[in-house]
Amino acid sequence: MKHETPLKRDPNAMLSDALNEGWETVDTLPVRGDGVFLVLTLSGLTRRAHNRNAERKARRADAYGPKRSTVVAVDSGNYLSAIAWTWPKD
Repeated sequence: MKHETPLKRDPNAMLSDALNEGWETVDTLPVRGDGVFLVLTLSGLTRRAHNRNAERKARRADAYGPKRSTVVAVDSGNYLSAIAWTWPKD
């Protein structure tokens, strides 16, 4: 029996789903000093992060993905490309 080829992740569809669930766009991303928040990354992962910038800087949407901003992961310290964010539910 044949199986279907899995589809690639679509960042625009992930962003649309996240916004429908109550996430915020990167236009309202918290700035440095506002605390830790959850981000949806361009690759589809959800991570705890904080912003290292005192002002919002977003990269415009292009063929690679939707509008995004760089944040820093709390656990690893790696840079992440966030497409949506929300406050943790804890």
